[in-house]
Amino acid sequence: MKKIVLMCLGLYMYESFAQTSELPSMMIAGIEVRNIPSNEDILRSVIYKSLVNSKKYVVNDRYDVAEKLGDTQMKECLGKECMGKVGTKLNADFALSASYEGLGDRILISMKIVNVKTGEIEQNEIQQFENQPRELNRMTDIMIYKLLKADVDLSVYKALFFKDGPTASSGLGKMNNSGPRIGFALATGENGEFFTRNERDGGVGTLPVLFNIGYQLEVQYAGSEKFSGLFEFLGNVAGMEHGTPIPSLAIMHGVRFGKGAWEIAMGPSFTMKRLVSGTTDYDGEFHTFQELNDDMGVTNAAHMDYFKRPDTRGATYFSTNFIFAVGKTFRPGALNVPLNLYASMNKYGTTYGVSLGINITRSRKYTYTK
Repeated sequence: MKKIVLMCLGLYMYESFAQTSELPSMMIAGIEVRNIPSNEDILRSVIYKSLVNSKKYVVNDRYDVAEKLGDTQMKECLGKECMGKVGTKLNADFALSASYEGLGDRILISMKIVNVKTGEIEQNEIQQFENQPRELNRMTDIMIYKLLKADVDLSVYKALFFKDGPTASSGLGKMNNSGPRIGFALATGENGEFFTRNERDGGVGTLPVLFNIGYQLEVQYAGSEKFSGLFEFLGNVAGMEHGTPIPSLAIMHGVRFGKGAWEIAMGPSFTMKRLVSGTTDYDGEFHTFQELNDDMGVTNAAHMDYFKRPDTRGATYFSTNFIFAVGKTFRPGALNVPLNLYASMNKYGTTYGVSLGINITRSRKYTYTK
């Protein structure tokens, strides 16, 4: 049994060595970094990791290269002539150099692979990304995958690459925040009084705070990377925790602008509301005409001023509100998290609320080709 185990282990090691020895060798030459909060050593390690994970090269680590060339020569070796010479000293088949440069709202990354034997450029790639220094790891992975013609995560690529475009165009902006919404709201005025009023008086008998859950659909009609004009359709249900669900549909026109993805939107919302007609002219308390005329025998009940108020004992009426909202979309990686503050106004008071959403783009793969 011991001999069999050793034999299997030996065959495995031999096969692994044979596969590794068949791969061409790669050395990482100069790495240039300008105007971004990172350094050459960190990015060299990221490139090393990406090349090793590709399993297409045997990669000389930085210590092997620095031992034979010295740190200075290694960092300054960016041209193909220098890369060919140092690659020959290290007996490498290929050499790679890279440049990272911050240019305002974008990061420009270029990489090239030189064939050491011929001294010619084997592969060359250049790409502009959004200025998101925390995503340099993923940007580097994308560049390596492009050089090696490997699969790239399309959702990550779309989230990171910089797209040139005019401020106004017929194309759509890059962000779409369609997705579920949750939040809470505080009712004021007569609407708030309706929730705090005793149940026997037609109220709810609770706090004027409502939990909201809904779904927002966005339709963008114009925009670019830094501006979007859009219509928003929001279906929502509030107040379920009070046993009085209030469905509504909001139709808003909005604009999203700036690198911070700020947003302003406004428009009407449509809902149903229970209302009852009554008066406070008799004794300062709210009474319906039926209570005054039939139950209390008030002879001049018909001549008092009556008005409608929210009341669980009333009939259901179609009602409208006007909504004004401001918000900002936070973007951790490829995820959109819109946070909005809003005010919903009608003749019975104003409701102030906070809404939080989430938008996840499903990951898809594609093979990059020139």
